[in-house]
Amino acid sequence: MPFIAYRRGSTVVFVSLSLFVLLGAAAFAVDWGLITFTKHQLQNFVDAAALAGAQELPNASNARQKATENYARNYANNFNLASPPTPQPISCTDPVSPTTLCYRIGTDEVQVTAPYGDPTPSPNRIHVRACRQVNLFFARLLGMASRRVCAEAAARKGGARFPRGLVVLDGSGSQALFLQGNARFTVLNGSIIVDSNAPDAIFAQGNAILSASEILVTGNFRTQGNALITPTPQTGQPPVPDPLANLPAPSTTGLPVFPGRTISGIATLQPGVYTGSVRLIGNAFVTMQPGIYIFRRGLLVSGNSQLVGNGVMLYVEGGRIEVQGNGQMSLTPPTSGTYAGITIFYARTNSNPLWLSGNAVQNLQGTVYLPRSLLHLEGNANLTQGMIVTWRAEIIGNPEVSIQAQEPPAATGGDTGSALEG
Repeated sequence: MPFIAYRRGSTVVFVSLSLFVLLGAAAFAVDWGLITFTKHQLQNFVDAAALAGAQELPNASNARQKATENYARNYANNFNLASPPTPQPISCTDPVSPTTLCYRIGTDEVQVTAPYGDPTPSPNRIHVRACRQVNLFFARLLGMASRRVCAEAAARKGGARFPRGLVVLDGSGSQALFLQGNARFTVLNGSIIVDSNAPDAIFAQGNAILSASEILVTGNFRTQGNALITPTPQTGQPPVPDPLANLPAPSTTGLPVFPGRTISGIATLQPGVYTGSVRLIGNAFVTMQPGIYIFRRGLLVSGNSQLVGNGVMLYVEGGRIEVQGNGQMSLTPPTSGTYAGITIFYARTNSNPLWLSGNAVQNLQGTVYLPRSLLHLEGNANLTQGMIVTWRAEIIGNPEVSIQAQEPPAATGGDTGSALEG
């Protein structure tokens, strides 16, 4: 009898433990399924919200509004609400950055960050994070009444996460972006985008170095010798339309007309239309007054000449700009109006190159726009706070060229939509 009683007691303990294990398994199966479902639902919400917001970039305010409106609509559709809940601004529980704003949408806490990026926020990126407190069932018996579930997504406008520093528009040409010798080309805090679908759309050889925050190419890239491209280009990207395609050619109305001239001393140029070639030779020192200059036969800076101009936009209708020898060119763009941020603009019918060679030193602020032309660089150049848009580009010899990426106000999104980031 004592032995039977012992076996009965053991059975009770075993059954009790089994029930506890089964209860735990039920809690895990049911409650974990609820958590997984909620996570999946939140992920769909934030993915859609981030994509919707990215369409409005770089306008951060519009992007945040579009993202929260999209989130509210999806929330209403999933919970069968008569109308979307109004996003209510709240204090952030765990903000991502100073550009993060938080909202209460239904029962969810939604935070939207635009601009977004680490360490440098990009005006073309947005981040959406949503959290929901999920009430559990069986897990309550184990001391867990609820769990906070979150999901997040980041999206970018036009496939680029950073401002565009160099855009090469040739859609099919081999070696559309070409570097050779000891050439170094750097885009700081910005993207290099090459639209060519060729297998060697970007080609670097010798000891050349190409670097940027990111490099996007429709086709592929190739290196030879000790050449270095960093980071590794993202291949197979959709081509980016010309971001300045809507920029109009300047009007000649009201502009004075000047003949071409050759300058070897100190001189001042006035805005207007120059019907002949303007040539700086010897030790010329020329100052350009602020305004729009239209060159119909090009501009040459050679010898030890210097060309200086603030608040100028050079429109090259015919011929080309060439800086050679020890020539120096230092220009800044207009700060307002149609051509704010634009320094050099080649006509869309002008296929002559922008030729910077020799020991020339260029210090250009603003955007260089060569929609059907070649950018040829052999000399050193420092382009600050600007963007280069060119049909093709070749950097050869020993130049060290850097550009601080900044898009002008006239630049459109230049994108193929918005894209989620991994």
